[in-house]
Amino acid sequence: MVQSSIVVPSNNARKRSLDSTNKTDSDATPDEEIKRPRLELNEAGKNRNRRLFGALLEINEKLHDKLEQERKELAEKLRARREEKDRKLEHEKKIIREKLELFNIHQQEKLANFLKTKTEPSIYYLPEKLTDEMVLTIEKQKEKVQQRKIELENRNDIARDPLPKNEEDSAIINDEEN
Repeated sequence: MVQSSIVVPSNNARKRSLDSTNKTDSDATPDEEIKRPRLELNEAGKNRNRRLFGALLEINEKLHDKLEQERKELAEKLRARREEKDRKLEHEKKIIREKLELFNIHQQEKLANFLKTKTEPSIYYLPEKLTDEMVLTIEKQKEKVQQRKIELENRNDIARDPLPKNEEDSAIINDEEN
């Protein structure tokens, strides 16, 4: 017997080819999604899933707590930084006010040696010969300026801020004093 090169399919193969030609993956309509078959879970699988979900919830809660804590710390740092900035600004304003007042007193010390007109703008003058009344006026002006100077020094001694908290503040103060 001679073997033929023609192969005749069996009935099973023909049946399979007919089934596969009826419906293939490429023939599926776009509305139909290919769904993964649902696994039937036993009690152990359900318990495992609950455990894993519980662990995820716990991790999520911890992350939210950590995030909230970080937000609070950041808000506290910002508040502290703002307060420090305000404190430095107030300190600088105080120094400027003191310098301005000291400058004004220094100017008044120089002008106290002169008489002042009662008109506006004031004119300072010093006659060649002074009367007793003029000398008395000049002395009162000098006393008044000296009294203001003493008040300023006393006020500065009482209201002196404590030593600066860091080296940067002390450097600023030393620069301003020089």
